[in-house]
Amino acid sequence: MLTFVLRRLGQLLVVVLLASIVLFAALQVVPGDPARRILGTHAPQEQVDAKRAELGLDRPLVEQYLDFAGGVPAGDLGTSLGAGQSVADLVSAGLPITLQLVLLALAIALAAAIPIAIVSAAKPGGWVDNALTAVTIVSTSVPTFVWGLSMVLLFSVTFKLLPSSGYVPFGEDPVGWLKSMTMPAVALALPSIGTLGRVGRAALLESMREPFMHFARSKGLGRWRLYLVHALKHAAVPIVAVAGAEFAYILGDAVVVEWIFALPGTGKLMVDAFAQRDYPIIQGVALVYTVLVVLGGLLADVLQAKLDPRMRLGVRTA
Repeated sequence: MLTFVLRRLGQLLVVVLLASIVLFAALQVVPGDPARRILGTHAPQEQVDAKRAELGLDRPLVEQYLDFAGGVPAGDLGTSLGAGQSVADLVSAGLPITLQLVLLALAIALAAAIPIAIVSAAKPGGWVDNALTAVTIVSTSVPTFVWGLSMVLLFSVTFKLLPSSGYVPFGEDPVGWLKSMTMPAVALALPSIGTLGRVGRAALLESMREPFMHFARSKGLGRWRLYLVHALKHAAVPIVAVAGAEFAYILGDAVVVEWIFALPGTGKLMVDAFAQRDYPIIQGVALVYTVLVVLGGLLADVLQAKLDPRMRLGVRTA
């Protein structure tokens, strides 16, 4: 297990390095001059050139990249072109809010998807199974931003039950925090509920065909105990694997959801940075997201190995 974790951490470094190169190269072809954006469209070219020199944008691209990459190990993600603040400080301020939102959404998705999977698999092909399958297809098919806007219209504008925007820290008001996070988290969770629900249903049905389940039936165990104790434990491995992937999808969708609900997380920070052509912020946030996605995948792999001894890493299985 230790060997596997160390190997994945080595892969993490390679992925982060490649991601930083791709991000830096991609931002160079984005239209717009940050210096002119700061000074305004009517600024004289001499002032724009001076501003570019001040920001270091007139240096060779390789030199600019090495300057950025050299600071990353020390936590230096550069300086915002617009605000003049440390990108690391800006990311540190917004990242806790983003992680709260993403983890809450993933928890909601798992809490809803697992019961859906169990009930659907209990009587496959029945009307309950067909109805829940239709629900999971709809939840997956509708884009996240549509869910978000629809909930704002329904719960904020029409019924005025929840705030449409803003964030309340948990430490200041736990109830206010829950109200401010409910709609964004549910909007993010709905597509994942459909995906995890379908994967869980398929895994449970496959588990029921395993030889150990026939043995459990022969001992006279009830149907629901078979599902909740034996089949669900076996089905947890693929569910955890997909949950690791859904973490990445939710993290990406949070960029749009934070903008819709005006949550001051790193997603909204990135959207604002795109509008201002603030490349260091875009680059810094994207790099942090890359690290989070790889760490999420690593955690999912470790959990799978814990759940299924046959998947112990470094051991060949038949």
